[in-house]
Amino acid sequence: MLNELISGVASSLLKDTDGDGQIQAIQLFHQLSQQNGGLNGLLSLLLQNVDLASIVQSWISNGSNAQPQASQIENALGSSLGQAAANIGLNSSQASHLLAQYLPQIINAITPNGNASDVNSFGMDDVAKIVLKQIIK
Repeated sequence: MLNELISGVASSLLKDTDGDGQIQAIQLFHQLSQQNGGLNGLLSLLLQNVDLASIVQSWISNGSNAQPQASQIENALGSSLGQAAANIGLNSSQASHLLAQYLPQIINAITPNGNASDVNSFGMDDVAKIVLKQIIK
């Protein structure tokens, strides 16, 4: 419930006025997390994809973040991407491009110690706080 409240407040207060898609990327991330059993489920799904696993691992680690291709994101997430995209008024192609741009930053932020188990202590309220810090900068 708290996750939904924070997501709703963030979405309504933080309009994507500069058109960069950051808010939509966060909305997609939230949708995908819900569809895949939470943050752990989403992260596991991404890590299971052969073409994306090493890239995702770079986001988790403390080193630099490798940049994924939109097609890799789309292949890894499959039909859940289409559903999440439709829920926020995008198509799969638009959604995969936004996630290719922002997902490395999001995953990096929720794994500050370079360990995938870090997501166990993160909820969507924590993700919303991270996003707010980035926007306020």
